[in-house]
Amino acid sequence: MKVIYIMGAGHIGSTILDIVLASHPSMESAGEISKFVRALCTPNDKRKCACGAGLHECPFWLDVQRIWVDTIGTDDPTRMMYLQGRYETSYSGWTRLLWNSCKPSSEFTEYLCKTAALYNAVGQVSGRRFVVDSSLTPRRAYALAMNPDIDLYLIHLVRDGRGVIWSLKKPNKRTLTKVYVPAPASRTTRYWISANLQSLWVFSNVSAEKRQMIRYEDFVTDPPMTLTKIGTLVKEDLSELISDMSLTNPRQARHTMGGNRVRMQKDVRISPDFSWLDQLPQKDRRIFWRWAGWLARRFGYSKHPEACAAWAAGPDTVADHQ
Repeated sequence: MKVIYIMGAGHIGSTILDIVLASHPSMESAGEISKFVRALCTPNDKRKCACGAGLHECPFWLDVQRIWVDTIGTDDPTRMMYLQGRYETSYSGWTRLLWNSCKPSSEFTEYLCKTAALYNAVGQVSGRRFVVDSSLTPRRAYALAMNPDIDLYLIHLVRDGRGVIWSLKKPNKRTLTKVYVPAPASRTTRYWISANLQSLWVFSNVSAEKRQMIRYEDFVTDPPMTLTKIGTLVKEDLSELISDMSLTNPRQARHTMGGNRVRMQKDVRISPDFSWLDQLPQKDRRIFWRWAGWLARRFGYSKHPEACAAWAAGPDTVADHQ
């Protein structure tokens, strides 16, 4: 199965990139599919599919579940939830992954087989050759890179950490199921550093012809350029998926099962968010640059707001600052 995996920190535009890619006829948007098994283990889970149905009532995901269960031979998802926890979310996940990269255990092999079976089920139900997964976590990406039944195309999506800080500090920020408590800049900065250092390491362990680094700022100011790069990576023509910042051929029914609220919108439009330039407090900017400036520079970001403001002005202005 061909999987396009979007990796990086959160609040970086991964959901909208997932949806845009899946407007191509050969690609299916799964969203954060790593949350699928957890939802199966929680009968009263309130997660909704992008089609509007609850995840436990959506015909698409019911078919995916049926095929997946037939393939793995059990209808009890708790075992898979345990395996995902062991390799994707636990504190010792990296230790287990690195150990199994040298000598795969039977448990790890089971995890790989059941993971591949889930992607194959999505591919069978959708009838598409690519599944787009925006689960983000680098550990899942590394496990996919080791999976012999997965043809992985890796996208490391990066956003200026000050934009991530502001996204997590916005007042009254809501998802479909909870209210966010504004996160302090120090905590978000540590998270941004950790997620991107892990992503860089995974990125370096994937062959050059199967990986692409994309900046959020490039994507939202010049989507055709970004899609051309990704199209070269996956050997598909993606350059005309966007016209005037909107999807050229929007899907009538999407089944993105995880991600932010934009996945529920029927008419998807790319709306660049550079509000941090005007609204992020100076003390938060100083915290970020003091701790993470060395890494931000590696991705092409500048300490000075006047240079950063070029992103909001469009790709021509950005080129003048580089």
